[in-house]
Amino acid sequence: MTRDDLRTFRTLEMNFESIGLLQSGAEDFSCFCTPVDAEYVGRIGCDGVHFVLLPGDERVFCVDPAMGEVGTFVLPVAGDFQEFLSFVLFCQNANPLSQIWWMTEERFRELLAEDAAARATGNFVDLFIKKDAALAAIEAAFGVVPTDPYEKVKVMQAAFDPDVLRFSDEYFDTLGIERE
Repeated sequence: MTRDDLRTFRTLEMNFESIGLLQSGAEDFSCFCTPVDAEYVGRIGCDGVHFVLLPGDERVFCVDPAMGEVGTFVLPVAGDFQEFLSFVLFCQNANPLSQIWWMTEERFRELLAEDAAARATGNFVDLFIKKDAALAAIEAAFGVVPTDPYEKVKVMQAAFDPDVLRFSDEYFDTLGIERE
């Protein structure tokens, strides 16, 4: 189901960049810490952070080469693609999902409030029009509702065993660690 949902998502007529899920660059999205055989979901457009699906797994993962460290370069951010979209709707962007792993709940709420405050200034009107249209397209296409991700993602990440991830030789070479 998740992969069918991803295909449907990609057909939506919307500005993917406005919600931090750029589709351009899908042909060359990987970096040293992208797991082998990962399927591209989207990228936030900053620091190489991108979201992927892994073979045989319904979860959506965030890959963060810039701020990550061994054991946190790749972490789950949703149980499946529709849940991921419900989290994006709540946050109004995928970027906050990429940062939950290191944030306290207070800091997470502050980040969301900063985004809401930016909207209230009346600046960036075009961006918010595109964002609102993208979020509405997701709601209409999938029937998902905004869902607060913080606690669910924290629990999922705390229980995640990164040993299930498969990496290329580039990963081990870049980090200077031995392949087990």
